[in-house]
Amino acid sequence: MKLYKSSLPFTKMLIPAIFALIAVGCQRQQGTDFTVTGNIKNVDDDYLILLFKSNLDGSTTHISADTLKNGCFKFTAPAETGVQYHVVTPHVGVFPSMSLDFYAEPGAEVEITGKDYLIKNWTVKSKVRNQKIYQSYFDQVADIYKELQLVEFEYRKTNDLEAFLNESKALNSKIDTVSIKWLKSRRTITEPWMDLMARSSHVANMFKDEKILNELRGIWDGVDERFKVNPKGKEITRALQPHGGTLKVGDMFPYDTDVCDIHGYCRSLSEFKGKCVLLYFNSYGCKPCIYAKKELAELADSMKGLIEVIGLNVDSPDTWKAKGKDNPVPWYDFNEEKGSKGLNLRFETMGIPAFVIVSDEGIILDVWSGYGEGIITDRIGKVVCPVS
Repeated sequence: MKLYKSSLPFTKMLIPAIFALIAVGCQRQQGTDFTVTGNIKNVDDDYLILLFKSNLDGSTTHISADTLKNGCFKFTAPAETGVQYHVVTPHVGVFPSMSLDFYAEPGAEVEITGKDYLIKNWTVKSKVRNQKIYQSYFDQVADIYKELQLVEFEYRKTNDLEAFLNESKALNSKIDTVSIKWLKSRRTITEPWMDLMARSSHVANMFKDEKILNELRGIWDGVDERFKVNPKGKEITRALQPHGGTLKVGDMFPYDTDVCDIHGYCRSLSEFKGKCVLLYFNSYGCKPCIYAKKELAELADSMKGLIEVIGLNVDSPDTWKAKGKDNPVPWYDFNEEKGSKGLNLRFETMGIPAFVIVSDEGIILDVWSGYGEGIITDRIGKVVCPVS
């Protein structure tokens, strides 16, 4: 398979900075933990493979890391029943920016096999009941996800963002159509059902697909209230609720947005009225967000007094505060405490990092997602003033 690399990192990732490596191998291990053994063909060695788990609030937590040796990788980690796990890689441009999703439980042995770089379509084998339920869904969308990954590779070659967004939206619509049928067909609400409901709600909201959102709302209205009161249920409800309408270039910025700083003090973005603002949506699990920090720091210094840089982190409050204390930034660092279901949903962006430039009159001047070296400085210079 021909690989394409791009100077523009992809925008939607769950991938953090490089983590410490653990021992390599394909041997099995039994116990109360669960074990993952991977065997991937036609993929070069020495790529970093990461293991994450999902949290109830919609965030993810890094668990372990390994490097690919002789086509093999291995993880052994504490098991939590009902939790969805993710295998990802930070090598964006070589692998698609997607994750392989699976379920585990105490003592489970999970086998992952693959024949190429299309990580989303690697095969998962285990005796875990939730995995079998999830697999009954994924088998129906596997070919669409394969096409979606190939579209991303093509985008990396051409950097044609508009074409990529159009094709991605069409393919995600196909996935959502299958997802809705599957959700309606299940008589029992399981962890995979809730996870798929959360994923579908988030993606439909991201693409502003009201037809899909309305169908999902109809399904969610019929769900027993006891499933709606836990953190995951609340995340789904927030994603399905109207969020105030789409914001685009030329619109007035919603200054009434409430945010909190890392010390726990809450405030309103209205205090920035009358100032030029660069809004930066970010996550500590997003590699391009990390790449952007150097340029943002330089801008915050060189344009001090001309433009205010405001970071809006979409991680859970606990993750954001813990990471933020160890990684201070020279700009305003806020969190709406709504995860990825806050203000960022109102802009026509494709994941994070996402950027919004607002004039001193409160008019939205530019909106985009993704990061490549120099792109922030260039776009500020076009709509605000030249940057020296």
